[in-house]
Amino acid sequence: MFQTYLHRFTHLHTAANRTHWTEATCFRAPNKPLLLLAVLDQFAQGNVSGDLIELTPELGELFAGYWSRIMPPHRHGNIAMPFFHLRADRFWHLVARPGQEQALAALITISSIGQVRTVLLGARLDDDLAALLRQPEPREALRRALVETYFAAELQARLLEQGLVNVEAYRYGEELLAQAPPQVLKETPEQYRTAVRDQGFRRVIVSAYDHRCAFCGIRMLTIDGHTAVDAAHIVPWSVSHNDDPCNGMALCRLCHWTFDEGLLGVSARYAVLLGRQLAQSPNVAGHLLTLALRGRPIIGPGEQSLWPDLDALAWHRREVLR
Repeated sequence: MFQTYLHRFTHLHTAANRTHWTEATCFRAPNKPLLLLAVLDQFAQGNVSGDLIELTPELGELFAGYWSRIMPPHRHGNIAMPFFHLRADRFWHLVARPGQEQALAALITISSIGQVRTVLLGARLDDDLAALLRQPEPREALRRALVETYFAAELQARLLEQGLVNVEAYRYGEELLAQAPPQVLKETPEQYRTAVRDQGFRRVIVSAYDHRCAFCGIRMLTIDGHTAVDAAHIVPWSVSHNDDPCNGMALCRLCHWTFDEGLLGVSARYAVLLGRQLAQSPNVAGHLLTLALRGRPIIGPGEQSLWPDLDALAWHRREVLR
């Protein structure tokens, strides 16, 4: 059975085009192999309950992480395309939402995440393949086969390393969640690599806030798995060495920079505070002022235990807010 799926993984129907793709991806579209690498990561994390693969923001971020390791910044991936077109490879079976069966049957292609979520519940793997992917040895053999078949030699170690970081970051994030809420903000053990720590903290915070900025409320996800928000430390890592989820907030890039610069803060009642310098000349703070942020409650996580620590917010007001 393993040999059957090894053959299918190494003979994916991928678009070949020497003008559009380079030697780095063996002159073929890398979308399907990268999506499968992300799926393998979810199995390695123990994050697939059955054999149904859903197009979640978490899967999108894994795909985007692989994409960014091998593609230049101006090239954008689209996870919706391989998610739909893997159906041609005989182990990936699309599952329509109730009432969408005819719509799925009529589709020739899908180009947006919105289409996928409207029409599909997800994709179901062959039972035998799902069973193999739950076992470390066949799963990692299939991972190596994907990397060695579809990517140039100089990229292979980079992609395998990304897989290790993804799994370690997930486990680190689960450890952070298991410790919440904290009795006292404490230093995080430093046995984790920086890349693992950063990604694990980010995954926990962005997911807890459902990809919404705690200040301005913006929530945007792209077809290549990117999100508009960062995971911002309240007391910076350089000061606290603390990745506790309660020492973080999801902030869009503008609000993150503004918070770090001390132009925004949060009160003891979880209301947004505006620093005096925000509106001073020559600043043109734009929507940060027109949104009437002053006094507005922050948008916190659904889980109460993950809300920002009040002592951390007090530190920020005392040490950073201008």
